[in-house]
Amino acid sequence: MANEITYAKTAAGKAEIAAKPGKLPPGLKTLLGLIENSTVAQLQGKLPQVEVDKLNAALDRLFVDGYIEIAPAAAAAAAPATPDAGLDFAQFINRPVKVPTIQQIQKAEATLSGIRPSKKAGYYVHIINRSDKRIAPQGGGDKYTVLIIDADQANVLVVARALMLAKFETRAAARQDEIIEQLNKQPAADVIAMDMVLPDVIGLELLGRLRDHPIYKSVPIIVMTAKVEHDDVVAALAYGASGYMTKPFKPEVLVDSVSATLGLG
Repeated sequence: MANEITYAKTAAGKAEIAAKPGKLPPGLKTLLGLIENSTVAQLQGKLPQVEVDKLNAALDRLFVDGYIEIAPAAAAAAAPATPDAGLDFAQFINRPVKVPTIQQIQKAEATLSGIRPSKKAGYYVHIINRSDKRIAPQGGGDKYTVLIIDADQANVLVVARALMLAKFETRAAARQDEIIEQLNKQPAADVIAMDMVLPDVIGLELLGRLRDHPIYKSVPIIVMTAKVEHDDVVAALAYGASGYMTKPFKPEVLVDSVSATLGLG
């Protein structure tokens, strides 16, 4: 994703188009047929008579029912330039992860000490390291980019939409190859919002490797995850997370947190 979410048909969506008459009502099937790595703006151009709220509602239904998905980054954007060898994240993905120092663990424990336990065996956590001054965008100008690393496409959709409404640009990745591709793109993301549970990457190790990378060692990283145990939170903070939010959360809370880490308010 760049300025807008890009949608593509799933296998079920392609099967529905081929089916006669199919399961969908005519209006939704017509919309489904128009989706080919398409953004909302592109679909609006094809369906000018449809109000944007109704179009978004129809896309949400197709997404929830499994007929469309967020297009893979490689299909939604041009291939990135080859990064410098010393910055290529592919060279970092399998490196040993530095274990946090005792001081880092103690600092994380101190940060968490004021969090009130929930009724479950965990914590409702919303911790954000606010920047005292505005951090300039990596690409210059006034546009900020948030990289969302999460395998839950429904959560990616909701979070990306909220961020774009707040004028942030977004990218997304879930699997190791997608993550490497997105991390190698220039300009780099200004903020990373990541889950700890990923298909083929250990989230905590990825966090540690990001903090060992020349570019991402100082980029704000917000963990958004369902992992609520005390030790999970302490570990993420000790490995360098700028913030920790437990799912579920309201998307506007993440938007506020992203702004806070960038010193925007």
